[in-house]
Formats: sequence, structure tokens, C-alpha cells
Amino acid sequence: MFMTLWQLQVFQAIVDGGSLQAAANKLHRTAPALSMSLSKLEGELGFTLFTRDGYRLELTTQGRQFMRHSYELLRQHARLTSLTAQMRSNSEPQLDIAFDTTCNPDLLTPVLLDIQQQFAATECVVSGYSQLNALKMVQDNQVALALTPWLAVFQQRADFESLFVADFELSVVIAKDLLPTHGELTREALGDLPYVLPRQMDMGIDPEQIYRIGGATRTRVNDVHTLINFVRGGLGWGIVPRQLVAADVRSGRLVELNIAGFLDRIRAEVRLVKLAGTVLGPAGQCVWDYFRQFDDARHRSLP
Repeated sequence: MFMTLWQLQVFQAIVDGGSLQAAANKLHRTAPALSMSLSKLEGELGFTLFTRDGYRLELTTQGRQFMRHSYELLRQHARLTSLTAQMRSNSEPQLDIAFDTTCNPDLLTPVLLDIQQQFAATECVVSGYSQLNALKMVQDNQVALALTPWLAVFQQRADFESLFVADFELSVVIAKDLLPTHGELTREALGDLPYVLPRQMDMGIDPEQIYRIGGATRTRVNDVHTLINFVRGGLGWGIVPRQLVAADVRSGRLVELNIAGFLDRIRAEVRLVKLAGTVLGPAGQCVWDYFRQFDDARHRSLP
């Protein structure tokens, strides 16, 4: 048995149009020519696809079953045609994106949906990292792009290009049971309580050098979600991204501390980062251009 793609396209047009004439109008052929193509297909299959009732054609039971599989084959052909066109235009076969787990991965969802639609040939590999490892992956040229917390000092580590995405707000939180029963919790009093903090981070960042405050006892972790779980469990206070504990603060499970002068001097951002020498493929450029709108909006809002 040998059937052609054209025969399947004729079959689909007849099903969709309901008649030979409607299919002929769609395919810019004559009705007799399509009738001949259909008869040849049925002859090769060994069964009829339609019952003839005047000008109206109705699918047979076998025709309906054949239709489901033939439609899938035509869809696969359309995808293969699109894939071939994208590969011909040098679309990257794989786009590697890293994100720091302190950042909201939902920021990536809209642009990844765009890539699914526009660049079917490109497989996106999105990997989460902690301890600023996402930025280190860009520095080491292991990924094209990273969504990561950003401090101005990072620019000294490599020739980075970056786009502002969102503000990165830090919050000091503690389990309610650890709060002192009397008096206001000051920065000095905080130093007498246990403390959960990140381990030494990549990019030469030591959290203690940033916060410049100790704790009575310290527990170090290498993941922000573990840090939050330990703070929830009463192991100590911690400094975490505000959006990751907003629900806990609203529910009263954690208490947010506002200590004057403590975090006021820390200004961080979420940025999309790449090496200046990195030439992005079409899908990577799509991601970069998408986040440029946030950067442009921020610059317009500055005085």
C-alpha cells in the first residue's frame, strides 16, 4: 500500500468541507480531480472512506477511524516542516537558562510560552540553583542566561550584561515563639538569638559581611527553602526574600521584623544576566528582548 501526503490532504479537505466542491475550492483544484484522487486512495486502502449521498459525503465507520490517524500524521508533518524551517534559519537546538531559587520562576513562564510557539525546534533547559550558582554558571559560560539576584559588586567579577527584571526585597523573619516576651527587639538583641544563614556563596559573597551581625548560635544551609523551613521550625531568625515568606507572615506563622538601619542599606534586584560576548540564538534573543521591556520601563521611571 502506498499513499501520498497529497491524498491525505485531499481527504482532510473533504472531511472539513463536507463535499468535493468545498474541498476543490480550498485546494484550488477541480472537483473531478479530487474525486479521482479520493478513489485512488480508497482503492489502495481496500475500504471506502465515505458514503455517497448526492453531493454530501459522510464518513464511514472505517473512515472515521482512518481520519483520526491521518490527521495526526498531517499534524506531525506540519510540525516537521516548521522544525526544518527553524533549523534552516539556525535556531538553537537547546537554550540553557539558569535561575536562582530565591527568584520567582513564574517570571520566566510568559516568555517560555512564546518560545514554545515561535521556536518549536529549540528545547529549553531551565535549571534552578542556590548560593548564586546561577550567576556562576553564566560566568563559566555553562548557560546562556540566568535569572538571579544582582548586586553592583557582581559587575567586577566578569564582563556581564544585565537587564533589570524586578526589585529583590529581603525580609528579616522569625518564628513567633522565639520573640522575646518583653521589650522591643533591637539589632543588638537580635545578636543574642540563634541565626539561620546561607553558607559561603559563589561570587565571593559572605552573608556575614553583608549583614554584619552574628547570632548566639548559627545554622548554615545551602538552600533558601531549607533556610525558610528551619526558621519556621524555630531554629533561629533569618534573612530571606520577602515574596517567599509573604504567606507565612500573613498567617502569623512567621513574624517580619522591622529593625531600623538593619537592611536599609541593602539594595538588590532580580536581573537577567549574560556574558557580554555571548551571541544569543533566536530563542535566546527572544528571552532577552522580552525582559528588556522591564529594564526600559525602570529607566523611564527614574528621575
